[in-house]
Amino acid sequence: MRWLAAVVVCLAAAIPAVSQKSRTTKSPAPKRTAAPKSAPVAPVPTKFPLETLRVNGNRKFATDTIIAVSGLKIGQGITKEDFDAARERLLATGGFMSVGYKFEPSKTATGFDGVLEIVEAIPLFRYRFEELPAPDADLRAALAKQEPLFGEEIPAARDVIGRYEKALTEYFGGKTPVEGRLRNELAGEPVVLFRPPGERPRIAEIRFVGNSVIDTAKLANAFSAVAIGAAFTDPNVRLLLDSSIRRLYDAKGRLRMSFTKIEGEKSRRPGVNGIALSVTIDEGPEYTLGAVRFTGVAQGQQSEIVKLAEFKSKEIADFDEIDAGLLRITKRYKSTGYLKVATKADRTLHDAEKTVDLAVTITPGPRYMYGKLTVAGLDILSEPAVHKLWGERAGKPFDPDFPDAFLKNIRDERMFDNLGETTAVTKLNEDTHTADVTVTFKGAPPSRERRRP
Repeated sequence: MRWLAAVVVCLAAAIPAVSQKSRTTKSPAPKRTAAPKSAPVAPVPTKFPLETLRVNGNRKFATDTIIAVSGLKIGQGITKEDFDAARERLLATGGFMSVGYKFEPSKTATGFDGVLEIVEAIPLFRYRFEELPAPDADLRAALAKQEPLFGEEIPAARDVIGRYEKALTEYFGGKTPVEGRLRNELAGEPVVLFRPPGERPRIAEIRFVGNSVIDTAKLANAFSAVAIGAAFTDPNVRLLLDSSIRRLYDAKGRLRMSFTKIEGEKSRRPGVNGIALSVTIDEGPEYTLGAVRFTGVAQGQQSEIVKLAEFKSKEIADFDEIDAGLLRITKRYKSTGYLKVATKADRTLHDAEKTVDLAVTITPGPRYMYGKLTVAGLDILSEPAVHKLWGERAGKPFDPDFPDAFLKNIRDERMFDNLGETTAVTKLNEDTHTADVTVTFKGAPPSRERRRP
């Protein structure tokens, strides 16, 4: 029994050890292998760069200037909202009637190609300053910094003129208010005039001093037609004199004529509220026509152009006759399809010899050909007769006087009975340089073609 008790005691003592061993020798859990680290995922870009930008429709304003004013830049990230903002910036200048845009993925699919579609504001007018206490060059430079789109011409829109008024007033520190208005009273084309506000005295009388080649009555009549009632300022008066009086002296060869003194005082005549103007004239010597040189004339046409001009060398340089010769040249070019021909005659005066040489430049421009003829207002029996009379003109040089002459010939020859009003309208196609003509017979339609003998 003692032996059995001893065995039991030994087993009891061994159990905790076995239990402890089983706990310490338990198989370890398999180790988890860490996932390999992947490269960070690049965020999806919200804007793609503007790779190219074109401008369509501009004539007056330079492409680079338009792009600069739009605020769009090559390489910048772009969205529709950026183009919307560019459109609003351009419209706010007052230089455009409309602004549109489009953009699409570039060929490389790495960005966008953009296009600005514009319609410029028309017309534009030159502007000048009057009675402002600063040189013109300084004022124009100050405006160019604030209004980079416009050069020597601006729209006459109230918002644009208002911005110029504000900029000029600020330039003078608020001490000289400035008012801008489109003036039609000045000689030549209308101009936007910036000056201090307030009414100016008006010209009521005119007197010339120093003239003998042209009598006073002729001078007064020519000048009064444009000057009476006009504003009295030195620049305005000189413009009016140049447009009305200088041309009279140019026709006499007095090419150095000058207005040496311009004075004005309140009229002393009872009931006359205005300025009595006195102009002193130095008529200068008489010049004769010297050498005449033509440029821009096609080879083989020199003799024809010289004959058309009829310029008379060694005779008095009569610029009325010279202008008439330039007009004949212009009409000749237009009759052969050069509808936008331009001519000018630059003068070189030789004071010692009292002669003037002319350098006549002719710029023909594109040549337009007859395009399609459309006849409206006639029945199907009469219309072919008009086409037949018109002839095969398509592809030949267009004469802008021919359509009206063509209709006059139909009327004079009484080709149709009961012929009503006729009109001819020409449409120029700038891409193909062709002229399509539509002749319309209105009013009482012709009842039948009159047979010719």
